[in-house]
Amino acid sequence: MKKFLTLILLILGLNASLRAQFAPAAGLPGSTAIHKDSSILVLGADSVWISRGLLNIADSSLGFPSIGDSLSAVGRAGENGVVSLGDGGMAVAWFRNPIKNGPGFDFAVFENGFEIPGTSTWHMELAFVEVSKDGKQFFRFPPRSLVDTLNQLDNFSGMNPALVNNLAGKYSAGYGTPFDLEELKDSLDVNLIQYVRIIDVVGSLNPAYGSRDAAGSLINDPWPTPFPSSGFDLDAIVAIHQIVIDNVSEINRPSFSVYPNPVQQQGTLGLQGLTKTVQLELFDWQGKLVQAYTLSPDQPNIPAPEIPGIYVCHIHADASIQTLKLIVLP
Repeated sequence: MKKFLTLILLILGLNASLRAQFAPAAGLPGSTAIHKDSSILVLGADSVWISRGLLNIADSSLGFPSIGDSLSAVGRAGENGVVSLGDGGMAVAWFRNPIKNGPGFDFAVFENGFEIPGTSTWHMELAFVEVSKDGKQFFRFPPRSLVDTLNQLDNFSGMNPALVNNLAGKYSAGYGTPFDLEELKDSLDVNLIQYVRIIDVVGSLNPAYGSRDAAGSLINDPWPTPFPSSGFDLDAIVAIHQIVIDNVSEINRPSFSVYPNPVQQQGTLGLQGLTKTVQLELFDWQGKLVQAYTLSPDQPNIPAPEIPGIYVCHIHADASIQTLKLIVLP
């Protein structure tokens, strides 16, 4: 009798789990995956700021991931490669034309997951998704993961996309995970979203490091990933519904270039195309602000960074931000 009751409970538990499953993998009936070339997709982010996490949050000696940079996540999916965020790393995307709450899904986040041949499971690296109207206060889509937490997933483990919801990365490369602002309408003005923040899920089952979903459960995804491509690999964030805040054509927008590029360390930089006062922010490859400058036609030059490497320049002019890559040579 005891064995019979145990079997009944297991079956009931299995059935409950099946009922709780979410949208399945791309290409399967009921999937919400959006292909990168879908006509419903409008524009990608105008600018992306990156703050990388460690290759392994439990071992800081390994350093940070090195795949991609902030330009990799600008524009549409499949155009500029990916940027790897590392354990708990973060990307903040800015949209000049705000995302708004329309019918159905409002934007999609693209990663580079893949199906593991012969297993009917997928290699998925997940991330939390948050939105903001001002870049200061962010609100998170309530994530849920039903992936079992009995055994730690590793880099050779697969998952079922139907067991996760409101987490970016549940679909394979070329397919975006969509999000509906309607879910957050009680928290903020969902018709004026200019910032989307992506935060890597640390998939460790060690409570000291692991990330949790909205129910307080640990989220199990491949960990550790001590490689140059550690963590969530952000391809793009693309809007579906947007508000056009101006009608100035792209060809008439201010366009700048930094010169010389590459530049020698401790040299002098200039900004071509400068006809008015602009703000220039210089970030290192980890997404940390190095210096901010005000440039004008009378004062168009700034000192180059003292440390060689790859930097990202954000140039704020009027209502737009232009992002440029800068290489500093020793």
